[in-house]
Amino acid sequence: MDTLETPWGPLALARHPERPDDPLRAFDAGDALALAHLHDEGVDRAGQVVVLADTWGALGAALALRGTGGPVPVVVTDSHRTRRAVAANLARNDLPADAVEVRSPLDPLPDRIDVCLVRLPKATDLLDHLLRQARPGLHAGTVVVGAAMARHVHRSGLERFEALVGPTRTSRAVRKARLVLPAVDPDLEPGPDPRPRTTALGPDGEEVVEHAGVFSAGRLDAGTRLLLAYLPEPGAHRDVVDLGCGNGIVGLVAARRDPAARITAVDDSTLAAASAAATLERGLAAGRTVRAVVGDGLRDLAEGPPLEEASVDLVLVNPPFHRDHGVGDATAWQMFTEARHVLRPGGELRVVGNRHLAHHAKLSRLFGASEVLSSDPRYVVVRAERR
Repeated sequence: MDTLETPWGPLALARHPERPDDPLRAFDAGDALALAHLHDEGVDRAGQVVVLADTWGALGAALALRGTGGPVPVVVTDSHRTRRAVAANLARNDLPADAVEVRSPLDPLPDRIDVCLVRLPKATDLLDHLLRQARPGLHAGTVVVGAAMARHVHRSGLERFEALVGPTRTSRAVRKARLVLPAVDPDLEPGPDPRPRTTALGPDGEEVVEHAGVFSAGRLDAGTRLLLAYLPEPGAHRDVVDLGCGNGIVGLVAARRDPAARITAVDDSTLAAASAAATLERGLAAGRTVRAVVGDGLRDLAEGPPLEEASVDLVLVNPPFHRDHGVGDATAWQMFTEARHVLRPGGELRVVGNRHLAHHAKLSRLFGASEVLSSDPRYVVVRAERR
């Protein structure tokens, strides 16, 4: 846990789930710079504030702390983990749970937005989607402030602000952070959103539906391609989980290979889960037992109870080692641990990952043994069985 000094007082903040050995903070200098700008420029008035892509809830909690008595700030996040982080950080600072309203990128936003803070996400197409989501509520007097570390402010993102908000400039760098400061053009017409897109990218031409920000958009990444080549033979696994499902291609191919399989696709991203749901609906016959759900792993689902212990025959996963601009293997460890919990005796986990991540060693520690099914210069597919 670290402390963010805001113009309205200090905030104790942590990422979610909180880990004592986590070297990464729940905020950066971009958050501090954006809040200082609101205060110093006198734009922190009691109008409707919307925060787009608040990474761990730092901006939302700071706005709750200032307490102007105006409308409740709205935080838009694609991540279930961030939803949990917002709630935990409010509680950590003795702020009411309803001091911030959290919405997803698929929810409507307030009809009028007076201040719009934007944490620049890593994926430019997600930035595009979020700005389009907010655009109907922007007016000539709306103050729009983008924030990021300076090394993450790229021309592609600035072009999205220009195209969807209006003329855009950037601030000077302060503590290696920079602001993006567009002026709202009320006459600008952004045109239709090109997403979701449908693309044929499976090994046998399977079509996937992709919303913004989904991993490996528009192509089948090499790791997933290798995993698909090493799916188990059909018939042995009835209850299958596609963990970290992205666009749902792994679950779709597994379901087509085994018509009797029941598929659960899970992702932390609301847009990914929506993509997977649409992919499965489009690619499978009516009546199949499939579902796509938002969740932080398998024990914290947005809707419904967690998966029960010993209820699954097969878990398929291509675990991420990036979280926005951060890097680490904590998410992979969580996925592997929770997969072992839900697997039946004799059930198996199949993982693909970069060779340097040494997933086979992790799985041997958790399961007692692991088997390398395939490897190439970049990726390795590993199998582990619950005994």
